Amino acid sequence: MALLIGAEARAQVDVGVSGWGLVSIQPIDGSYVGSPYLSEGIGGIGPGFGGGLSVIMPNGFVVAGEYSTARFEQVQDGRLVLGPFPLEHVPATTRLRDSLASVLAGYARGGATRLVFLGGVSFRLDRATINDVEAEDYRVYGTGEKVLPALTAGVDFLSPLSPRVSLSIGGRYTFNQRDERLEYLGIGSHIIRGTAGIRIKLN
Repeated sequence: MALLIGAEARAQVDVGVSGWGLVSIQPIDGSYVGSPYLSEGIGGIGPGFGGGLSVIMPNGFVVAGEYSTARFEQVQDGRLVLGPFPLEHVPATTRLRDSLASVLAGYARGGATRLVFLGGVSFRLDRATINDVEAEDYRVYGTGEKVLPALTAGVDFLSPLSPRVSLSIGGRYTFNQRDERLEYLGIGSHIIRGTAGIRIKLN
C-alpha cells in the first residue's frame, strides 16, 4: 500500500520543458543623452527567444530554470562612447546582448489550466560591446564594487492543447542593474519580456 501511495504521489509531479518566442521591451536611460555627450541611447523593442525546464509539485510549488535572450544594436557617437574631443563625432556600433539564465520558484494555481507565479534571480551571460570590444565590467565603474545579480519576476498562463502539450503565454520583468559604463551609453536597467510558446509535459 505504501509503495502504491508513493507511486501515485510521484505521478502527480508535473515535469515539463518549454520553448517560446519573445518580445523584449527595454526602456532607454536618457540621463546622459544629449550633445556632445551621447547622441542616443540603446534599447527599445526587439525580438528574442527562450526556453526552460519547470517542475510543478502536487501542492502547487514550482521550481524552474530558464534561458532567454534578446539583442539590440545602435550606432552612437559622443564623448561618452569613444572619449573626449576630437572623437565625439566618430560613430561607433554598440551591441547589447542580454542573455539571462534564471533560477525561479513560485506557485501554480488551477488544474488543467494554470496560472504560474514565479520569482528569483537571473545571471548575465553576455556583455555589451562597442565596435566589438567589451564595454561592460559587471561592477560599478571605477569603484570595484560588483553589480548584483538581476532580479526576475513573472507569470505564465498554461492552457492544455493535448494531454501533454500546453499553450504557454507569459511575461517576465527583470531589474538588471547596469554598471556606470553602460549607463553612459543610455542602457536602462529594466527588461520587460512577453513570451508565447508551448510547454511539453515529460512524465
